[in-house]
Amino acid sequence: MFVGDLAITLNLLSVAVLAFAISVVFISIALRFTLPRLEHLTFRLRKVILWSLVTAPWWIAINCVVFFWPKQQDLFSAAWLNEFVHWHHVDIFSFDSWHAVTLLSASGFLIWSMIKTVYSRKKQSSTMASLLGLSDVYPQEANSQHRYYLLPLAIPAAFTTGLISPKIYLTTALQERVNEQELDIIIRHEMAHVAARDPLFKVIFATFAGFFPLGMKQHLVKQFTLLTELMADHAVTNEHDHLDVAQALVNVARMQRSVTLGCDGLQTSYFGNDQTSVRVQRLIYPVCTSSRLAIGLAIVLLVIAPVLTASTVDSLHHIIETFFTH
Repeated sequence: MFVGDLAITLNLLSVAVLAFAISVVFISIALRFTLPRLEHLTFRLRKVILWSLVTAPWWIAINCVVFFWPKQQDLFSAAWLNEFVHWHHVDIFSFDSWHAVTLLSASGFLIWSMIKTVYSRKKQSSTMASLLGLSDVYPQEANSQHRYYLLPLAIPAAFTTGLISPKIYLTTALQERVNEQELDIIIRHEMAHVAARDPLFKVIFATFAGFFPLGMKQHLVKQFTLLTELMADHAVTNEHDHLDVAQALVNVARMQRSVTLGCDGLQTSYFGNDQTSVRVQRLIYPVCTSSRLAIGLAIVLLVIAPVLTASTVDSLHHIIETFFTH
């Protein structure tokens, strides 16, 4: 048993775990209704909202710890609010309490998630290294003076890979089947991924999304992956017409039917196989302004989620303590 500040810290860490789990449930339910509306937002605003939502359980949990910290109680002028955050025996931590069980379970889950993520990333890195190691890589430069690497492979593909130093790779099969304009569009698209460091941020985003239920994780990663492709497509339109970019995208997508390099889309950004129809539609009909309704829903969700979580944590905490040891 611990008493004092250490006990308070451990108890509130268990509360943070509880807040984290509750916020994941709330946000997962809300996202089923709000995710489809994100397509009505501009790219930059959609990116901010996606990052805010996928990281929400973490900052909500931290805010709950700050809110319930005993030293913060005197900051509230309203008596009912001080009563709301008041807990009995918060300065006592017992190893046979539900707080200890919660912390132990959360620690085990976190360690397992980290091991799983590291193993998955190392496996994909090994697969990509094997692919590149089996081929002679030839440095090339496009008309736009952007550097890329040519792979002598019979698979038509263009992709950007590398977490720390992303590089662009193009296979000879694809280079031989596109004209100069299409090649420049492809390289500029991949350069946009390099500039934005998309392979790295896709892995980070997927790591945060991994704490959501499997179905919601897939939806979040799919939305973020699509967004990175849309932003890269849009970057190319600064030099090429929207219709030319759309046509190049369709042509490459046709070549890549049933083609795979054996690597997932997190550490690698491919040119032609990520939701082609949606990307073509967005190139033809770009979103110039954000929907006020979509913005309003996102703001309401981000504001209500912490309040609902804090309220539920307090109620659930007292319910648990009627059945289990504090």
